[in-house]
Order: sequence, then C-alpha cells, then structure tokens
Amino acid sequence: IICWSLNVLVEARRREGCSLVLAGGSMREDTLAFESPEGVQLIRRLRANKAFLDAAGASERLGVTCAGTQEAEMKKAAVASAQTRVLAVHSDVFGRVAPAWFAQPSDFDVIVTDAGISLEYVEVARSLGIALHVV
Repeated sequence: IICWSLNVLVEARRREGCSLVLAGGSMREDTLAFESPEGVQLIRRLRANKAFLDAAGASERLGVTCAGTQEAEMKKAAVASAQTRVLAVHSDVFGRVAPAWFAQPSDFDVIVTDAGISLEYVEVARSLGIALHVV
C-alpha cells in the first residue's frame, strides 16, 4: 500500500500481510495528509494495481479537483502511476469545483459513491465508460 495520509497509514497497518510505503513530507493538520516534492517523486517511481482517490470537486467541464496544489501533485502522480484508478467520493462532490485540478473524469476507471448521485452524473459516468458503484 502506497499512501500519503495518516488515516490510511494507521488503518493499513492493522491489516496482516500488507507492505506499506509512506510518501511523506509535511503533514497538513486539516487533512492529515503528508505533502512534499519528494513524496510526489516516490509515487511517480512506483506502480500500483489500484489507486483510490478522493476529491473535493468533480465537474464534467472543469475536472476533478482538490483543495491544494501540493495535494493535487500527489494525486496527479497516483493517477499517472496506477493501472486502475478509482474515484471514491460522496455524491455532493459532483458539480463542485475546488481550486486545484488533478484529473479529468475520463482518467478514472471506477467511481464509488452513495445513492445521492444525480442522474446527470450517472449519465456522465456511463458516457465515459466509467464503472459506477453506488454503495
């Protein structure tokens, strides 16, 4: 498991048989995420079978976005380095735009969200060939 979040690190550590890689740096108190140029480089050098990413915004026109530019760089590296990319977000993210762009909706293979997703974004996912899982 390659991660840059304290929450993910703590949870993954509890799992037997997991090897962990932390892409470290300075920790943001509001997100408990580690951010650094070195962490971005580490993520770019490694390959993952699946990348699970969250977002603060997902707009058909303006893309998938997050709060900060360093966070966006970490996520761009993960999107570029993973075989399968999963966007795991609450339904209220759709239609929102946050300051820092990191991907296009079409960069994702799978979206996992809740039943509040609008029909508009169900159709966007379908039109882009993205597998949609409502949980």
